[in-house]
Amino acid sequence: MKSLPFPSLLLLLALSCAHPTSVPADPISAPVEVAVTPVPVAPVPRVQPVLELPPPPDPLAVAQEARGRAEAERHLEADALLAKMNLEQKVGQLMMVGFSGTEVDEDIRALVAGRQVGGVCMFKRNIRDAEQIARLNDGVRRLMEGSLPPFIAVDQEGGNVVRVQDGVAVLPGNMALGATGSESLAYEAGLAQAEALKLLGFNMNLAPVLDVNLNPKNPVIGIRSFGDDAVKVAAFGRAFVRGQQQANLATVAKHFPGHGNTDADSHTHLPVMTETSAQLMEQLVPFTAAIEEGLDGLMTAHVAIPKVTGNRVPATLSESILMGLLRRRLGFDGLVLTDELEMEAIAKEYGVGRAAVMSVQAGADMVLIPWRVEKKTEVYYSLLAAVRAKEISSDRLDGAVRRILRVKLRRGMFDALPPLAQRLEAYRGLNTEVAERIAQGSVTLIRADEKYFPLREGMRVGVITAEASLAQALSAKLPGVQTLVVPAYPSARIRPALREKARALALSVDVVVMGVINSRQLDLVTMAAATNRPVIVVSMGLPYLIEHVPEAKAVLALYSYQDVSAVAAAEVLLGLRGTPGRLPVTLKRYQRGHGLNLWRTAQAGPGPKTTAQRTAAP
Repeated sequence: MKSLPFPSLLLLLALSCAHPTSVPADPISAPVEVAVTPVPVAPVPRVQPVLELPPPPDPLAVAQEARGRAEAERHLEADALLAKMNLEQKVGQLMMVGFSGTEVDEDIRALVAGRQVGGVCMFKRNIRDAEQIARLNDGVRRLMEGSLPPFIAVDQEGGNVVRVQDGVAVLPGNMALGATGSESLAYEAGLAQAEALKLLGFNMNLAPVLDVNLNPKNPVIGIRSFGDDAVKVAAFGRAFVRGQQQANLATVAKHFPGHGNTDADSHTHLPVMTETSAQLMEQLVPFTAAIEEGLDGLMTAHVAIPKVTGNRVPATLSESILMGLLRRRLGFDGLVLTDELEMEAIAKEYGVGRAAVMSVQAGADMVLIPWRVEKKTEVYYSLLAAVRAKEISSDRLDGAVRRILRVKLRRGMFDALPPLAQRLEAYRGLNTEVAERIAQGSVTLIRADEKYFPLREGMRVGVITAEASLAQALSAKLPGVQTLVVPAYPSARIRPALREKARALALSVDVVVMGVINSRQLDLVTMAAATNRPVIVVSMGLPYLIEHVPEAKAVLALYSYQDVSAVAAAEVLLGLRGTPGRLPVTLKRYQRGHGLNLWRTAQAGPGPKTTAQRTAAP
């Protein structure tokens, strides 16, 4: 091994560690001082931490959460009220009653305060005008001061079911609404009607009708329905419910599980439906939509559905319909009110008292007994006895009363009302703009001969109608019109004379306008046309009748005989308005959605100045 020219590296390291100051500096490893010019370096900016802001709250979710909290509080309040009630008070809450008279008297006091009923329902027999019914409603409310406030209900559907005749609450009706094609109008209609009813002291409306009118021969629904398409009925019904409940009016829709595909009237007979479960579910679409909207209550239908229930027990009394289908399958936990138990479909087979017990056992919360005094007494004691005998369990009773109390709390029925004078002044200040827009938007032109429609200046015009509103509306806009108002349901004895009068009027004019409400006017159409005078038919009731007037040179469908609809028809007849309405039902010759457009090219009134162009609806 060669020797290194330098001392051993290990030795040097050892010596340097032992005596670092005694070793001379190595000239090679000695530090060399070098002048370095510093380079300016830009300061590194401090990075601010990024704050991750939470997403803005969803307004709908916030509102829903608030409603949920409020509803939970109402549930607690209802439970507290329920705990203080005795048996007689609970049974009284299950009853919604009617009575005769337009003022509070001792009989009414004994019924309402004596039984501590859950609600009263006002009918035409109770109503003279808006001011009178407002005073009566306030009087009924005073009877229950210091106790549970009653539901004060009314059937104010619009169209052919109207209890309060004066004011904004008079709407053309559901089928007219359906013909407009406007769901927003349905919402506005519900809102406007609810605001008017609340000013009169009502806190509940038994509307809207959610039945799908599938049977043209249906004797009880007809133009009360929005149409014959379940999806469209659902959309309009849901919008109407939203409007009414936004005004804080308790809303009870009807008639569950559907009365639209029947050909019998439950007022006189029990309708028996042939639907299977699957077919029935298709008709339930409007009800499920309203339930999703948060519907307060449902009214039952007196119909049997043997293919669904396995028997001919009416839905009102059927546990499989009310508890099985409505409560469990559809998840509805709102108020269930029966239709009138004094109808023959129920009373004849079961008796009113027994039916009341059966309906509560089946899942109803309230029973409606509006007519005979003795039937109210029978129902009260039947329910009382059934609870004492445990035929109606305490849980079932408390569940029904709890739902009643929740609706009363939700709709503010424990709160004091503004003074009557203030409410009446506000009611008189309401306008009919919504009703007018519905009427104008619903007019449907089915067919027309341009030679006779619209009416031309110089024409001698005659009006034959079963509803005076059409004659009055046309006379107001066209002086000199000859009119003949006939009974809607003429007896066989006077029909020959009516035909002769119709013939005489037709012979004295150039064109006849015929207002048709029901089939009793069809022979008058034939009689007028037989004079070789052109006839224009204005259908003010069921649109199905228009297929039975082949003689008519023009046909309009209004779906309503209310005054606003008659005025809209008069304006169309004179060429002052268009015809935007579309059929909400399917006829044999015309499909749902059919309608001709009458376009105006002048605004100066009837006559040659106004021309018409018609195009088929899309």
